[in-house]
Amino acid sequence: MGNDTKVIFVEGESDAFWKSGNRGSNISFLGENLFVSWSHSIAGGDYSAIYASSTHPADYVWRPLTRIADNGEDGTIPNCPATNPAFHSDDGKILLFWQMTSDGTPASSQLRMRSGSVSNQFESVHSVRWKTPVDGEPVTATVSSDDFLAAMTILCPNAWPLLNVTFEPRKSFEMAPSFSAENGRNLSAPDIDTDAVDAIIDSLITEIRDFDNTYLKDVKHQLSEDHPDIAPILDRLRRFSDIARFFDAFQAHLRRNTLIVFLYTVYDTYTMVVMRLTVFNMFSPDRYERGWRTRSQPQKIRLKDGAERLLLPVHSDAIGLSVVFYSDDDGVSWDYAQTPIPGRGTIEPCIVQRPSGKLTAFLRTKAPDLYLNRVAVSESCDYGLTWSPAVPVLNPEIKNHDAGLAALSLKHSRFDPSLGPFAVVYTPDEDGRSLHLSVGFFGTSSDRNNMPLTWLEPVCLEQAASGCRIEAPSITEGIDGTLYISCSYTIPEENGACEKICVIQYDGLKG
Repeated sequence: MGNDTKVIFVEGESDAFWKSGNRGSNISFLGENLFVSWSHSIAGGDYSAIYASSTHPADYVWRPLTRIADNGEDGTIPNCPATNPAFHSDDGKILLFWQMTSDGTPASSQLRMRSGSVSNQFESVHSVRWKTPVDGEPVTATVSSDDFLAAMTILCPNAWPLLNVTFEPRKSFEMAPSFSAENGRNLSAPDIDTDAVDAIIDSLITEIRDFDNTYLKDVKHQLSEDHPDIAPILDRLRRFSDIARFFDAFQAHLRRNTLIVFLYTVYDTYTMVVMRLTVFNMFSPDRYERGWRTRSQPQKIRLKDGAERLLLPVHSDAIGLSVVFYSDDDGVSWDYAQTPIPGRGTIEPCIVQRPSGKLTAFLRTKAPDLYLNRVAVSESCDYGLTWSPAVPVLNPEIKNHDAGLAALSLKHSRFDPSLGPFAVVYTPDEDGRSLHLSVGFFGTSSDRNNMPLTWLEPVCLEQAASGCRIEAPSITEGIDGTLYISCSYTIPEENGACEKICVIQYDGLKG
């Protein structure tokens, strides 16, 4: 940690409050004050509510902690936790998003929203004038029939690193429409070697081996219909855990690439079957409304005609898939994007807009080996309506080991905004002890392809002591270019871990 960085812990409440889980923070500005919200769990995580506090960065005197959302019964209903707040404010209007499950399972989670307003003289959470109750209201989004599922069926087989039913990692990386692409091709090849391919195979086998056998019959039926030539092979599968033995036994008789394609096919088919039978239950009228979870901040983007659009990135832990909801009426109504963000286990998208208007989503990877242990990226050229398959970011320094991340377009830094500067905050180490920041540039707005020019050398914002863990960052920018990152900070103590929320202030990008 350098001289440009300082760490400030959110203060207030008793020591017992910070013994419970405090996670999933979100940070933004309300006027001149920093507003930080997070989920606080009680009784071993069966109950949780959304808390918030605010402070002025000049003195970091924290206002009293305030509960701003729960399940409507003071957070006391078992297995109905309210978690992962995502906060947006603009022109005095406030929108708070979170998820709440009905039985404690990811597939039952429902998006909730609470709206309110605040004057320009905001000083504390108590000054927010909420228009909806503490348990909010459901976020519902319209979708056209089964178009969304149909799009996923088409896109899933074309997601990295398997394109056009072949396994050629380097070639598919070069041809995939990624955020580092010029005329559809990446500027440089990734460092894919035999060890990386073996790691991809091991990761696929591990993932498939742990699949729920409840869906095996449906998966085998779907695979036999789509690929009748592999029906004899499928007959040997009695459970998903057979996949490791199957792979070793057949490697001597079939081309290795053929077997890898088979692994990807099983993976994708399982995802589609689970999507149809659980999260998108065909017989449920709200099939498109459940299973989604918040994490990253909503983003307001500008359309070509000057109008504004609000994007709400969400994901499903049950199927490892990300989706973007959008609203063209400032959050009154919501629509699904025409496609999900195609990827295998890519979740928690953070969206930034380039000077050209193009969108880039940075994603956490639940199966990091499939993405070379890097952050994944996807693009949208139509303001969030459709998204390209997620691919690994070219910079090998931008690592991801199934950890949360945050991204932000820089508007007030020392860099020329026409160059499209942006920041990504992430934890590159598997034990989650260090938090890094990397700054990149998308290029000038006049550049036809608007491609990245370069990345700066990553900066370590915080290196936690042994046994500590820092994770789930959220980022905002002050008008002087100072960055403020909130995150969860776990500190081991003699009588149990202490889970706090901290704000990291970084002055290294000020003008």
